[in-house]
Amino acid sequence: NKNEFSLIAASTSLRWNSTGVTIAGITGSSGSSSNQLHTPYHLTLDSSDSLYIGDSDNHRVQKYLKGASTGTTIAGQNATPTTALNNLNYPTGVIVDSNGNIYIADTNNNRVMFWSNGASSGTQIAGSSKKPTGKKIDTLNQF
Repeated sequence: NKNEFSLIAASTSLRWNSTGVTIAGITGSSGSSSNQLHTPYHLTLDSSDSLYIGDSDNHRVQKYLKGASTGTTIAGQNATPTTALNNLNYPTGVIVDSNGNIYIADTNNNRVMFWSNGASSGTQIAGSSKKPTGKKIDTLNQF
């Protein structure tokens, strides 16, 4: 079947159905409402399977609880790119640590931001003349 991918290892057979299911945003529609995204760039899951999305052209990070059809802006201001610590400018990388804190590659501001869980603004923890696009945190919450 052309719509399936099979991987066979020893006594295990896995199948993946390549038909996608939209879990965030609206297919074929970009926008800035809580159920829309505009150029989603990076996503990650936390331990509760909440989905965090760098909504780049809306200059925000959206959090979708498992099974939710709308997201909540947890970092940035909707469609307002500035250098203020409560704003982002084209976030392209998002990770969440085990405490629910998020780290954001704020690409067009040339910085990496740290947002404490539930905070209304972030702290710049790194900056350079390059545009940050990804980062990694280990199981000990080390950046």
